Amino acid sequence: MAHQPRALFDSSHELTQNSLIAREVYALSIIIGPMDAPEQAIWLAEHIPHRVRAAIARLPMESSILRVTATIDPKCLTEQQKIYWRCAADSIWEGRLAATRWLIEFVGIKQGKGGNPVRCEKDPKYPDDVHIDDFDGGVPLNHLTPEAVTLANVWKGSSQASSHATSGAHPDVRESSLANALAVIAEHLQSTIYQKAGKVLRDYVLEPVR
Repeated sequence: MAHQPRALFDSSHELTQNSLIAREVYALSIIIGPMDAPEQAIWLAEHIPHRVRAAIARLPMESSILRVTATIDPKCLTEQQKIYWRCAADSIWEGRLAATRWLIEFVGIKQGKGGNPVRCEKDPKYPDDVHIDDFDGGVPLNHLTPEAVTLANVWKGSSQASSHATSGAHPDVRESSLANALAVIAEHLQSTIYQKAGKVLRDYVLEPVR
């Protein structure tokens, strides 16, 4: 069997290495961001407010920058209405936990080993993930603050209570804890990416249905 010329082998090997490097550089460019202006505008107006609305459903948020209580308890007169409302309320509960966890990770927090808050870093395996630092003015919340402890605990509680089945006790995810966490998130979003864009988060969250 004839041997391949060494020069051709080296050239082919070099091309392969260059291709791998190019792909890695491209992947890193996606991870590092930031987004372009039109895409940022869509996220500020639609994706983020959508999660905030889902997260604050049936929570007392009057003391937050949102200044709203998003709750209603309809009168259920029939058995069918009572069954429906119980199912709807449970759906709201589960959706609220998922949206809250989404927002906590978005501002850059999760719970690490030992129960301490840590930075929620991007995973190179998922280059399409979006975090706050993909936006103009986006700064992750400082994980060495009391506010980060609040978010990390709710992140863990939401994960264990809803994202996957677990046994035993988990951090508190009652209404008061969720409301405190979401007040921190809303303030951080407003003081960073919304302020940089000259927008008001509350206006988007409370925008009337069209």
